[in-house]
This record gives sequence, structure tokens and C-alpha cells, in this order.
Amino acid sequence: MNAPSRAPTVIRSSSLSGYPDCPRRAAAKLFVAEIAAAGFDLRDLPSNVGAAVGTGVHAAAALILKEKAATGSLPPVDVATDAAIEELRRAAEPGITYDRETPALNEAEQQAKRMVLVYRHQIAPDVQPLIVEERLEAQVTPDIILSGQSDVIAREPGRIRDLKGGKTMGCHAPQIGSYSLLARSNGIEVTEACVDWIQRVPLKKPQPDAAVHRYDVATAETAAVNVLRHIEGDLTTFRHGDPERHLLPGDPWAFVANPSSKLCSAKWCPAHGTAFCREHTSTEE
Repeated sequence: MNAPSRAPTVIRSSSLSGYPDCPRRAAAKLFVAEIAAAGFDLRDLPSNVGAAVGTGVHAAAALILKEKAATGSLPPVDVATDAAIEELRRAAEPGITYDRETPALNEAEQQAKRMVLVYRHQIAPDVQPLIVEERLEAQVTPDIILSGQSDVIAREPGRIRDLKGGKTMGCHAPQIGSYSLLARSNGIEVTEACVDWIQRVPLKKPQPDAAVHRYDVATAETAAVNVLRHIEGDLTTFRHGDPERHLLPGDPWAFVANPSSKLCSAKWCPAHGTAFCREHTSTEE
């Protein structure tokens, strides 16, 4: 009797940019069920304040652009900031960890308000939204479905815009490229792509202006395709093994670990310190 066919694996666009930094950390977030089925217990990561603030700012940005798409006008400031605070509190309700930039919930709320004001006054007036936070999907191989939700696809020119906020601005080319691939696979031509960056800083510092980081679409798409191919190859090795590399099915080394990553810690990695990954440890002679 033939074994039942496996349902395609859904890969989120947001996971692509971080995959090259440490494939094993990324796999511990992407393939939780398969890793557990192989006999490994992963750790639950606590939610952090940076993610909660980002969730609130994204909610406000979506509200702003949906209102503009529907009416041509921006909503009142307090409507946008109220949406951010409501979503931030919802994200923080289960409990979150704080950091030096944001040591308490009330400060997180004030930071979110400042960041929303920057978005509303400096970014939103220049955006002519076509699609706002609509999830798109495409089957890129028989085993993998790519799923992504860019913040906005603007009308003219065809431009993908994605909002990022945090302490530092990373490189998001694979994620942006995947949004472009998804848009084109759904009949939407994309000629430009950018990240709208709003930094989260302590309240004692002035709120920085927004910055727009542009990406070459073709280069970003190449980055996305190559990361997806690596993910597909690593997952295939984890499922079936690789005799040439002396790997049996379910071997963590199907996903290369990077203990030199800045995010190699119990705070950021669900595999850290578990049987699935102990590469950060060393023995002193």
C-alpha cells in the first residue's frame, strides 16, 4: 500500500530573511510539528516588547491605509493611535519581556504613539494603496507553498512597501523578494520595492524620522528563490536523511547551526539548550 501523500509545507515570507543567519533556529520555528515528531522538545519563547510595539504600529498603519484606500483621506490621529494601543495591549496581555529601550508597558504605549505619528505624517501621505495586508499564496514546488502578507502594494508605480520598526534595521531582501514573487504570481506587476523603517528608541530621546530603504526587485527575488531552495533542501534532508553526509532522517544537522549568530541565545531561539541544538556549548581545556 502506498504511503499517504504529505500536504505541502507552508513557508511564510517573514521567515526568509532570518533563515541564512541560522537555519536551525529558523527550522525550530518553521517546522515545530516535524521536529517534535522526530523526538525533540523545543522551548517556548516569551513574547518581547519590541514585537508587541511592532504589532501595534502595524495595526495602526493598516487602519490608516485602508481608510485612505476607501475614502482618499487619512483617519484622525487619535483613531490611528487608539488602534495601535489596543493591539499593543492585546499582544502584551499574555505577558511580555521588556528591554532597555522599553522597560514598561506605559512607555511601550507612548513609543507606539510616536511611531504611528511618524508613519501617518511622513509615509502615508505618499502611498496610494492598492492592496493592504492581504495574504497571497503560491505553490513554488510540489512540497512548498509560499505565503506572505506585505503591508501594502501601492498603485503607481507597482511598489511593494513593508513597514519595519525596531532597534536596528536589518536586511530584508529575501522577504521583500518573496512579496514581489507572490504579487506577480497573482497577476500584480511589481517594479519597485522598499521598507519603511521607523526606529523604536527610549522616550528620553527624540523620535527619529522615518527612513525609506529601497530594494532592487530582481536582486530581492533572486535572494528569495535561493533561500527557498535551501529551505526545501534542508527539509528534504531532515525527512529522508543524506547518506553522503552520514545523516539519518531526523538529524538536527540537516539544518546548519550558527552559534556565532547574535541571536544565538535562549531569548531568541527555541532550540537553544535543547537536544535539537547544543552547538553553542564548548569544552574548555
